[in-house]
Amino acid sequence: AVLLLERLQPPGQPYWRTVLSYCAWGNLQAVLDEYLHHLAGAEGISEIGTDDELMTIAVRAREALTLRPSSYKAFDPANPGEPITFLSRFALRYGTRRRDDDEARQPLVRSAFNSPFWPFVLATTSIGQEGLDFHWWSHAVVHWNTPANAVDFEQREGRVFRYGGHAVRRNLARRHRADVLRSSGRNPWAAAYAVGVAGGSVGEFAPHWIFPGPARIQRHVSPYPLSSDQDRYQRLKDDLVLYRLTLGQPRQEDMLDLLRRRGAAHSTDVVAQARIDLRPPR
Repeated sequence: AVLLLERLQPPGQPYWRTVLSYCAWGNLQAVLDEYLHHLAGAEGISEIGTDDELMTIAVRAREALTLRPSSYKAFDPANPGEPITFLSRFALRYGTRRRDDDEARQPLVRSAFNSPFWPFVLATTSIGQEGLDFHWWSHAVVHWNTPANAVDFEQREGRVFRYGGHAVRRNLARRHRADVLRSSGRNPWAAAYAVGVAGGSVGEFAPHWIFPGPARIQRHVSPYPLSSDQDRYQRLKDDLVLYRLTLGQPRQEDMLDLLRRRGAAHSTDVVAQARIDLRPPR
C-alpha cells in the first residue's frame, strides 16, 4: 500500500492527503462498519453503549492490525547449508511442530485472518479443520490432499461455511444494498440482516446461514491425474450428500456403510428414494 501511495501521490500533494484519498477510494468506512459489526457480535455487544465496550472492540481491532510478520526458512539448493530466511505478511502458517511462541501466537493469527486486513491466505494442517472459525472474510477452501472421508471433508469446509459468513454477506449486500442505504440506523449490517429476514423466502436459515446469490463457498481440490484420488474424490462427493442426510445419527459412518450395502451407489438415488414429500396436494 505504501508503494501504491507513493506512485499515486501527485507532485506537491502532502502524503496525509494521499492517504485520505486512498482510504476514500477503497471505501474504508464500509470496511470498518462491517468489521466492527463482527467484532461487537463476537463480544456479545449488540449496541455499543459504554466506554468499556468501545475499548474492548478497539483493542481487538488493534491486535489484528498490529500482527507482526512471520519469519520462514526455505531450502536453498545452491547452498544447502544456509537456508533462505524471509518474512511473510501475505500468507501465514497456522500450526507448527515447535512448542514455542508460535503456539501462543495462533489466536492472534486467527484474529488477524478474520479481519479485512492481512494475512489473506492461511495454511494449516488438520489442527485447523475442527472447532475453529475462519469464515468472516474467507469463502474458499483449497484442499492440499483429498480428505480421507466425508466427515473430514465436511469439517474442513465447515470452517468457512458458518453463521454470517463472507459469501452470505456478499449476497445480502448485493440484493439489499439500496435498502440498507435508505435505513436510518447507525449499524448498516444490522439493517441488512433485518431486511434479509423480512424479505427471505428460503426458510429459517436465511439470511444468517444461507442467502441466494452468485457468491458461494468455493471448493478447490486437485486430485493427482491418473491416480486413485480421482475416484476417491467422486466417491467423497456422493458420501458428502449421504453424510448430510444422516446428521443426527449417533454413528454416521456406520449409517453410511449401511446405505452402501443396500445399494446406495449414488447419492442422488438415495435422496430420491428417501425423500418425504410434505407439500400439500394440488
